[in-house]
Amino acid sequence: MNYNVRLYSLILLMFTVSLSSHAYQVDNETKEDYKVLRRAYYKHRSDSVQLAKEILKEYIKKARQNNDSLVLADGYYLYSKISDYDLAQQYNDSVIALSKPLNNARYPLLAYQDKATIYYNTFNFKKAFDYYLKVTEEAKKHNKEFYYHQALVDMVLIKAHVGEHETSLPTLRKCVAYFTEFKEKKPQDYFTTVFALSDAYIHHRKLDSASLFNKAGYSFSAILEDTYEWKSHFILNEGINQFYKENYQAAKDSLTKSIDLISDTDDPVSTANLSMGYFYLGKTLSALGEPLTALEAHKKVDEIYSKNHMAIPEIRNSYDVLIEHYKKSGDKDLHLKYIERRLAIDSSLNSDYKYLIKNVVQKYDTPKLLSEKQEIIDALKNEKKSFSYITIGLISISILFLAFWIQNYIKRKTYKKKFNELYNASTSGSNDKEKKKEPIADTQDTEIGIAEDIIADILNQLSQFEKNKGFLEPDITTNSLSKRFNTNYKYLSKVVNKYKSKSFSTYINDLRIDYSVARLKEDKKFKQYTMAAIAKEIGFNTSQAFSKSFYKKNGIHPSYFIKQLQKQDE
Repeated sequence: MNYNVRLYSLILLMFTVSLSSHAYQVDNETKEDYKVLRRAYYKHRSDSVQLAKEILKEYIKKARQNNDSLVLADGYYLYSKISDYDLAQQYNDSVIALSKPLNNARYPLLAYQDKATIYYNTFNFKKAFDYYLKVTEEAKKHNKEFYYHQALVDMVLIKAHVGEHETSLPTLRKCVAYFTEFKEKKPQDYFTTVFALSDAYIHHRKLDSASLFNKAGYSFSAILEDTYEWKSHFILNEGINQFYKENYQAAKDSLTKSIDLISDTDDPVSTANLSMGYFYLGKTLSALGEPLTALEAHKKVDEIYSKNHMAIPEIRNSYDVLIEHYKKSGDKDLHLKYIERRLAIDSSLNSDYKYLIKNVVQKYDTPKLLSEKQEIIDALKNEKKSFSYITIGLISISILFLAFWIQNYIKRKTYKKKFNELYNASTSGSNDKEKKKEPIADTQDTEIGIAEDIIADILNQLSQFEKNKGFLEPDITTNSLSKRFNTNYKYLSKVVNKYKSKSFSTYINDLRIDYSVARLKEDKKFKQYTMAAIAKEIGFNTSQAFSKSFYKKNGIHPSYFIKQLQKQDE
């Protein structure tokens, strides 16, 4: 019996029982009937939800009669797709409970994904993240690459919502490469990932790379239908990018255009982007010397937050602008209003997402706002007490200033002491100390399990390596150096750990730092190099890696050391 005849027979039988309810009633309990009912569900769910539900009732009834847990889980999952969020979550819980023991590739993976998506769409990012983690676990378990990469991108987006961008670039590059293969069939996943990568590049201030992916996303969206929303997102990202490039007029044009295109919906991506659009428009207008229009843009940020209470770290700065403006204008009601909003955002970010707001001294920032809030409330009750509050405020500021001054004084003294120690140290002292620490390998070293002749040979080669300044070469690893020494990389690592009392990477970096200190003392031209040039000269790939290693070994930054050396020369 072919599909059309079978479906017609089922529908005819069901409608004779109850035309008003559109209920399907079938007697055949074969697997083919499951397929027919499932296809009928998909056919009718968009034009008649009630009819789709009646089909599912029959589908679930048959699953129960046959004691088929997997089909029953499937039925509940299909129910979740035509239910409101609260009911959908209940159905997904049932799917998970039924399918967990079955080791099935489809469930509970899809139920985890749906729960995560619903939590994401209702701004419950913490629970959304937990369920996306479950999706990755199930996807890896059953080799579901597409679902795995989708979940990775969604977790990066959640991290971005709470201001965490540090580890996003490698993941997003990998996901963009993956979804590029499916961009014709699954354009939404491609757009989402490219947009997220562009956003991450902006936060890492790799602005040319951000522009490249904004252009790629916009160009592809331009050739597809029904993608105007994505066009607006890429225009927005490029507007933000132009702001950081200090092309303020171009930034203003792009941001204004994107705000006009982004629909005001409850979708988290659109909500976040609309907030970000107004926030950066406000910053751009301020840079262009338009403070009043900038203020209106920051008020728009507040309107969006008041509607959906979606806290984004960046928009805190909008409230800083509003708080400062109404503080200066003397409007205590609005001053108090925006302080309370800022505190609510901080509370949401800190308690709900366990997020430490970066680049803000939160230990005194929030208490300071709470104190200021109390002062305003008291001032509104009794203006006559204002003098005492001002006095308290001045004392508090004085104490903070004194504490800051003492802290900086101690820091300067410590830095000066460390500089003097480093400056007065013997140029070759560090290497000499290293050599004195090396015992003569005259017996079998049972602790590391390497023969004495091998240890002696490695130590001898390390001595020559130091003497020839081989450590100045970039990208030195235990593998590359062990091959040069004709030995095992594990032996090399163990010998360095034991006889140099440090890890291999620290050993290499310390040699480079000692060399840089000696050369900076002796070579006036070397002191004129940029930090990046010095780093490259001594084997580091980045100035940041050089500065970090220098500070780790010496307790001061190389920039400070060079500055003090230049003062000595004067």
